[in-house]
Amino acid sequence: MAQSFARHLNRALNRTVSDSHLSVSPIAGDGERFQLERLVEQEDAPLQLRGITACLSVRLAVVVVDGRCRTVSYAYRFQADESRKSWLRRWEYRREPPDADYPYSLGHMHVRGTSPDGASIDREHIPTRQMPLEEIIRYLIADRGVNPKNKGWKAILEESEKTFHS
Repeated sequence: MAQSFARHLNRALNRTVSDSHLSVSPIAGDGERFQLERLVEQEDAPLQLRGITACLSVRLAVVVVDGRCRTVSYAYRFQADESRKSWLRRWEYRREPPDADYPYSLGHMHVRGTSPDGASIDREHIPTRQMPLEEIIRYLIADRGVNPKNKGWKAILEESEKTFHS
C-alpha cells in the first residue's frame, strides 16, 4: 500500500513540477510504517524543480491501517538549494504530539525571516491544517515561479487530491 501511495505522489509530481521520484523505505522496527522521500545514493535529497534552482525536500512517514495509508508525520521544505539549512518555508505535521507538553499545533509551518523589530521568526510555529503535497505543489507554481510541466496542472492536482485524499 505504501508503494501505491508513493506511485500516486510521484505521478502528481512528475506531471507537474519535477522529474525526481520519491522512494519507499520501511521504518525499522515496525513492518507497517514506511518513509517516503527522495533518495540519492542511499541519502535523502530534495526534489529538483522545473525552471528554478530552489528545491523541495519531501519526507513523509505513513502507516498502513486497514489497507490504507495514514500519514503519521511529514516535513516539506522549500529550500534555496540542496542544503537542508537553506530552507525558506517548512510545513510540518505530526498525527500525535511527541510528548504531553507539546505546545504547538500538530500542523504548522515555519517561515524564514525577521519581524519588524528585527527578531528572527524562523522558530515560530504558524498553525496550518494538514497539508497534502498537492497544496505545496500548487504554492510552488502559483507563488514561487516553478514552471509547470503541463498546462493542465490544476486539474492534475485536483484529481490527485480527490483520488487519494478522500
